[in-house]
Amino acid sequence: MTARGWLVICATVAVLIAVAMAIVLLIVFSGSSEVAPVLAVAPEAVESEEIYPVTAHSAEAVSVSEYSPELAPLPAARLAFVGDIMCHMPQMDAARIAHGQYDFNYAFRYIAPYIQSADFAIGNLETTLVRGGYAGWPLFRSPRALAEALVNAGFDMVTTGNNHSFDAFVPGVRSTIEILNEVGLSFTGTFLTPECRDDITLVEVNGFTFAILNFTMHTNAICLGEYNFMVKIVYHDLVEQSQIDYEMIRASMARARALEPDFIIVSPHIGIEYYGTMNRAGGGHQWDNFDRTDTRWVNWMRTMHLFLDEGADMVMNHHPHTLLPAEFVYVENEDGTTRRAFMAYSMANFVSAQRTQPRETSAIFYVDVARDEDGNAYISAASYVPIWVRQNDPTREPLLCFTIMPVTETLRRVQAGATPDLRSQDIERLRVVHNDVTHMLSGAPIPLEDMDYEYPITRSRTREQFPGLPLWGTLPWR
Repeated sequence: MTARGWLVICATVAVLIAVAMAIVLLIVFSGSSEVAPVLAVAPEAVESEEIYPVTAHSAEAVSVSEYSPELAPLPAARLAFVGDIMCHMPQMDAARIAHGQYDFNYAFRYIAPYIQSADFAIGNLETTLVRGGYAGWPLFRSPRALAEALVNAGFDMVTTGNNHSFDAFVPGVRSTIEILNEVGLSFTGTFLTPECRDDITLVEVNGFTFAILNFTMHTNAICLGEYNFMVKIVYHDLVEQSQIDYEMIRASMARARALEPDFIIVSPHIGIEYYGTMNRAGGGHQWDNFDRTDTRWVNWMRTMHLFLDEGADMVMNHHPHTLLPAEFVYVENEDGTTRRAFMAYSMANFVSAQRTQPRETSAIFYVDVARDEDGNAYISAASYVPIWVRQNDPTREPLLCFTIMPVTETLRRVQAGATPDLRSQDIERLRVVHNDVTHMLSGAPIPLEDMDYEYPITRSRTREQFPGLPLWGTLPWR
């Protein structure tokens, strides 16, 4: 081949190589900067199928069959219960910010996180709510601001059926309901019509349904006449409390069972006031005689257990104004199965101006519920947080404040030197309160060096071990 021929061939090869390189460069630099997905999924598939991720650093893609997501936790819910929410005149004086204007938020500022931490919180509103003409004991009439503060503190519901429901008579029952509706605080226990009285309050919390019923022992001898449908009264007689209205209770409980809720909660307002105070030196009450033959005591116990027999899973009582034990009770059902119920005999005062010890002492009760793998709901645990109502704040004007203090948290603030709002006598009282509350609810005082924010309730017995309350040992009140 001539030299010219070789030149033609070399030129042709060079041209072809240049074209090929140009094509490669064009493909690399003219495309999008985004990386195409490894798996292409149609839009409709994204909506209907779960797409499992492929890790970028993995040498091999993870197949769907090899991916094992963690199982979702079984449903659970926590309920918080407190006792009597009262409003004496000293409390209103402390909350007054201007003529006719009140702010009760200060009283709940330390305890609000403990209420808000629950999925559902309920207390007993032992006062009426009115538009004016406010008053304390013996005919409680409180401003709307109290209900607003309860909402801000985290309460979801209050019971309104108690011996002070009619302190402002029929108009007061109506205004209480109106104001609660206005502030968005649910309630049960007082009713505007006979038809409403037959309805059972049903609430849903985290997928659990709760039927909630509220009964009262009486209405302080205020004659209701044609308006007796406005509350559910347990006893036909005021003084001896010997005539239980079995028909009314059983009918109400039957309507609750018919709704087939996961749990039935009964929040009664019954018992002997100041029970458990008589052997505290200088603090006893003349009506507290510890006489277990007393008709009032016998029917108090009988009524509490009647609720259990009629299907109650939780019986959270208020009215005595003093803290009494709480326990699990194992109840045999008609079909031979056994359920675990929880009973608090008295949750005492949540907030009040009552200062005679131990009426300024109480606890927040927590009841936890859950579902097993078969979907059955059950009470999984119960616990409590000791609380104390402080009367004076030396850093505030006026000094009166009636603030609810979480005992453990406050004592730890004391240890940190961060309690300018506490007097030396307040600190000493907090230590005694911790001793007394843990003695009552845990069976023995828990030393301060072992104190915790929350304590489990473990005491339990069978339904047949009557009466259960509370004289299984020496009460701590000295």
